[in-house]
Amino acid sequence: MIQNSVNEFQILYKALTYLRTHWWLFLIEIVAIYAVSLHNFSKSHPVYDSHSRILIDSSRRQLYQTLIPGISTNSLSRKQNLANLLTSAEMMERFRTALTEYYSNEDRPPHLRPYFPGGTALPAERFRAWINLNYDKNSDIYNIDCNSQTGQSAHDLCLVYMNTIESYYPEIGQRDTMMKRDFLSRQISSFISQIKEREKQIVEFQQNNEEFFNYIVQSVEEKGLQRLRLRRNALIQKLATNRSLRSLMLEVPRAKRGELTARATAITALTQKISDLQYQLELVESSDAADSKQRAQSIQSQLSDASEQLAKLNEDDVDAFIKTPLPAAEVRKKVAELELEYRTNQILMQNLEKQIDSLQSKERKFGQIKLDYERMLTELSHRKKLITNLYQREQETEVELSAGNAEIFRLMEPSMPMHRTSPQLSKYLYGAMSLSLFVAVITTVLLIAMFPRLDSEAEVHRLNLPVLGKVPLVRRFRNVQDEIPGYGLEHLKIMIYRIVRETKDLKCPVVVISSPHAREGKSTLTHFLSIASQNPERKTLLIDGDLLTAHPNKFFGFSEDSTKGLGSYLQNHTPLSDWSSLIMKTEYEGIEFMPRGSRLETVALPHFLKPMEQLLKELRSQYDMIFIDTPPLFASNLAHQWAGLGDLIILVARIFSTRPKDIQEAIQTCKVFSKAPVGIALNCVRLSGANKRASNYYFSKKKAIPPRLAA
Repeated sequence: MIQNSVNEFQILYKALTYLRTHWWLFLIEIVAIYAVSLHNFSKSHPVYDSHSRILIDSSRRQLYQTLIPGISTNSLSRKQNLANLLTSAEMMERFRTALTEYYSNEDRPPHLRPYFPGGTALPAERFRAWINLNYDKNSDIYNIDCNSQTGQSAHDLCLVYMNTIESYYPEIGQRDTMMKRDFLSRQISSFISQIKEREKQIVEFQQNNEEFFNYIVQSVEEKGLQRLRLRRNALIQKLATNRSLRSLMLEVPRAKRGELTARATAITALTQKISDLQYQLELVESSDAADSKQRAQSIQSQLSDASEQLAKLNEDDVDAFIKTPLPAAEVRKKVAELELEYRTNQILMQNLEKQIDSLQSKERKFGQIKLDYERMLTELSHRKKLITNLYQREQETEVELSAGNAEIFRLMEPSMPMHRTSPQLSKYLYGAMSLSLFVAVITTVLLIAMFPRLDSEAEVHRLNLPVLGKVPLVRRFRNVQDEIPGYGLEHLKIMIYRIVRETKDLKCPVVVISSPHAREGKSTLTHFLSIASQNPERKTLLIDGDLLTAHPNKFFGFSEDSTKGLGSYLQNHTPLSDWSSLIMKTEYEGIEFMPRGSRLETVALPHFLKPMEQLLKELRSQYDMIFIDTPPLFASNLAHQWAGLGDLIILVARIFSTRPKDIQEAIQTCKVFSKAPVGIALNCVRLSGANKRASNYYFSKKKAIPPRLAA
């Protein structure tokens, strides 16, 4: 059988089924999480916030920034520096002193006592956690936020901090500018001394290295080493070109005497003849004489002959020119000119080589001195540029210092909070909800991974289990046949048909019904199958082979002491001949029941069911079908002994309860103890409304409505 692939929808459906069946576990987790969150909320200390706003008027500074536009870009950094100064350790120490004075002047109010344990104020660093100062990017407004465990203490902290800022701002507000001015002054004086010292070193260097400076002057002029090398490269190219032209001129063959002159004379005569013939042709064509056409044809033939002769002479002249391009006299003249130019360039090359060697020797001699001199000049130029910038910054700082005085205005007095800001109950509830969702997902994943189970028919088919039939979910207990829904009765009838088909060679098949574990519905299924097997031509017996529980007794309404039951026969209290006294008739026609009798505790002994072989032999002759309700396979070996006596074994697998591994191990166990075929009965299968209606076709309890006849 081809196994179906598992997709995301199957996994989602499996997770939803775990939510449906283990809702109590998720409910316990959610209740525990919310309980812990509410406990933390009740134990957390309340926090009250007090707010105030101040305006540090800096109109002079804004005017200064309009005069010097480059400073306006640093307004945010200046505000940040000011905020850092107002919350610095020094400012917190002054706030601690002011708070101590306020605490003493107000007769030690109880709401401020937590800040003065033992009568002494807390360290200054502790107050940073309760005080926050921030600024507005678009204005000179600063916001002060203070928090405490009571509203009155938060108000007092904000008030004392605002008073501290008003008292010490004139000293602190200009501190950064004053430090900047002092720093610039020290830098300027340091650079001035360095520049003077460097200029003195350069003068002494010039006096001690006169030969080096002559070399520098020579390098600056046109006789510099780089220029000489460029001229030498140009002369080398000229000499190479001269030699190439000379060799080319010498390799060209000379023309013979009078050769070029005779050919040129013939070409000139033919050219003149062609022009005369063309003129005659024009005159003849314009003439009205009778023989003008004949004369014109004669002239055209002469013209074509002359043109062919001229073309041939031109080709010969071109070939001759390629072979002997110049006369011998002209070649000798050009070779002499090239030789004169070559010797002149050689003399120039020798002079350049001497100059280059001289400069290279000086360069090797003064190389390190030249580097030192250039480094000193570069440092001197750089320091002069830096000191120019420092002078400009110093002037700007002086103007900024004069424009930095500002006044402080209170825009909002410290507020008196009446309601706490944190902890908020909604925050804890939202956190508990998020944690509950996370824990629910993790729990679902762990359940799927650690406790796999049969969730649907598709899961059963994927595992390739031998399914004999399925029992739909019946939501309320059924006592009589009429109360079994039609769709459920149809599925039970189908299972009876398959049981008969599997045991068609037997007159009275013995069907053993068991399950891997308890509470999977094997007793209920046995009861339903016995009711569904009711037939006028069939007599059915149901045996309670559990010997520990009495579920079938309750189904049929019998008490445990109605008869001695199967237990008395197994304990040799009832002879084989009186087996009919152990059986009771039910309210269903053709269905009889053998209860277990009293509860037995020694059912785990080997070969305990050996007497049942003779009893079943007698029962086969009196009944058409026998159902045996047995204990779970993994609870007692009594089920193993019953499996060896059955002709067909039905294992009940309950949807959302039975694990795939358990049902597979149960099948293998049955195959070990019995040779009978094993089938799976799916219990508590949920059917949709459409499937219920389709299965209710034959067994519906609705009254038939007679059809209307045609008029």
